[in-house]
Amino acid sequence: MPPALRSDQRLVGSLDYVPANNRFGGVFYAGGTMAFTAGYWALDALQPTVLVFVGCDMVYPMSGKTHFYGSGEPDPLRDDLSRRSLEAKSARLMLHAAEAGCVCVRLSTQESRLLFPSVAVDDLGRLVPPIEPSTLGPLFEMAKDKEDRLGYRRESGRYWEIAEEFSTERVDELDALWLQAARGHVRARSPIALVKR
Repeated sequence: MPPALRSDQRLVGSLDYVPANNRFGGVFYAGGTMAFTAGYWALDALQPTVLVFVGCDMVYPMSGKTHFYGSGEPDPLRDDLSRRSLEAKSARLMLHAAEAGCVCVRLSTQESRLLFPSVAVDDLGRLVPPIEPSTLGPLFEMAKDKEDRLGYRRESGRYWEIAEEFSTERVDELDALWLQAARGHVRARSPIALVKR
C-alpha cells in the first residue's frame, strides 16, 4: 500500500473493480490478472477513448526487465483457468472497449501476449476513435452469448471458489471464439489506420 495519497489520487479496491468487471460479464471471463481487471475498471469508471498499456506484455524472458517495476515471473499463486489464453483475454477487452468507443493500444514494440496494436507515444494524441460498435460482427455477440450460457459468473468476483464446476474444454472453446472475433475486428480496422495521417 502507498504510505500516503495525494489529493488527486484514490485507492481502487475490490469494492470498485469487481462490480465494474461484472458489468462486462464478470471477473472470470475478464481474466484473473490485474492488468485486465484494471482495464475493465478504467473502461467502466473513466469511460476513456484510449486505454494505453505499458510495461505489461506478460512475457517473461530469462533475463532483463520483465515488468514495469523491474523483473518478475508469472503469478505463481494458482493454476488459473481464467488465464489459459492471455491473448484471448486481451482480445475480449479490446472488443468490449471498442463497443464502448475506446481503443486499446500498447506502447511496447517487443513481443507481447496482448493483441492490442503497438503505437508510438507521439501518436497517442492522434488516435482515431474505434469503428462503430455495429461493425464488431456476429462473433462478438456469439462469444458474449456463450459466456451467458456457460454461467461462469460469481458476483463476489471470487470465481476460484467454484472453479471445479468449470470445464477446461468449454473455456478453450470460448477463448477460441474471442480470438476469432478479434481477428475479424483487426481485419476490419488495420492497426495502421489507428493514426490519422
